[in-house]
Amino acid sequence: MIGLLGLNHKTAPIEIRGRFVFCEEDVRRFIPGLNEMGLTGAIVLSTCNRTEIYFDYSGSDIESFGDYMLSTLIDWRKADTEVKQHFYTYFGENVSRHLFKVASGLDSMALGEYQIVGQLKEAFAISERQNINSSVLIRLFNKAFEAGKSVRTNTELSKGAVSISYAAVELASQKLRNLTSHPALLIGAGQTGELTMQNMVKKGCTKFTVINRTFEKAAELAARYNGEARTLEELDDLLLNHDIVIASTASKKALITKEKMMQIMPLRHYKPMFFIDLSVPANVEVAVGEIDNTFVYNVDDLTAVVDETFEKRKGEIEKAEEIIESFVAEFSDWQHTRELTATFQSISENFQKINQQELEGFMKKQVRNNGEDAEMYAEHITNKFIRLMIRNVKSVTDNGRKKEYIDLVNDLFKIAQ
Repeated sequence: MIGLLGLNHKTAPIEIRGRFVFCEEDVRRFIPGLNEMGLTGAIVLSTCNRTEIYFDYSGSDIESFGDYMLSTLIDWRKADTEVKQHFYTYFGENVSRHLFKVASGLDSMALGEYQIVGQLKEAFAISERQNINSSVLIRLFNKAFEAGKSVRTNTELSKGAVSISYAAVELASQKLRNLTSHPALLIGAGQTGELTMQNMVKKGCTKFTVINRTFEKAAELAARYNGEARTLEELDDLLLNHDIVIASTASKKALITKEKMMQIMPLRHYKPMFFIDLSVPANVEVAVGEIDNTFVYNVDDLTAVVDETFEKRKGEIEKAEEIIESFVAEFSDWQHTRELTATFQSISENFQKINQQELEGFMKKQVRNNGEDAEMYAEHITNKFIRLMIRNVKSVTDNGRKKEYIDLVNDLFKIAQ
């Protein structure tokens, strides 16, 4: 059975979300430790807005396992038990329904945004690399990608949608008005960093610098947009002459602290600085905003910008949900039908056994040897009965949903044991 343990921007503030961010190394260390408890596969989605563990469980009490996983995660992160209130758990159809909404942009802070698709694909790839996937989760995520594509194709949910990176640039533009006269520093050269760079250029920013832990990545990104690349070690010097700082890295420690900025701001003669921190955990200490003429915004502060486009597209939500429900039903049918596999195998084996027994008896009574013809006929009639029985079992058990009927069918086909 499938389950989901997670928290997101709706249930937890950025400080809590930052405690539970997963990198690939975290996935490698945490997930295998649960295998002995019945975990057969997991995919971990971790972004600035959510951390969600989709899992495949082979035991009989998945809800108890979900509680165990949450307690284990909290202990692993050395967090207080009070953070439990920020987590949610889903099981069965509610897992696929939630994931399909996530893949469609329905559950994003920025309604309809597309960046989540890339993040889902990366989560899927990490699971594959770490060999912790399962056939059920592979099917689930492939259906999620199909559902997201169908929603974007058949609705206008994504029309006019804004990403968090777009909202960040929009906020900078509102606060500083003319981006062409303000040098910008981008810290981080990942997907979010590049999207931010694209939007900065569209808004007229022509003076910008990119820094990253890997200089080659910074140079590659800067070259695509006619910017300048520098090393992360030059951060302090760069803060002196850049008015806009956008941070988007996977660093688990703040790169820009209040102590650092208290030294830099006097050297800038307190010329205003505008920080947008798109990282979780935070790359810029909130306390930096306590210094005169410094302004710090994180991903949760961008909600107002994002909400401006919500009213224009909320009418598409109902259409999107109808599409999603059709995919939920399709995945549910597939999953329940899988539970009939053992039953179908039993039916087939018993019919084949009866076929063999009857064929041997028939051949002993024949005067002349028509063995080949008889064997072909027996195989034909056996397969015909098997197909008929499988079709009827699917119908009677509602594609495997009616457990009591499955048990009855299994008992019926023990006749040849």
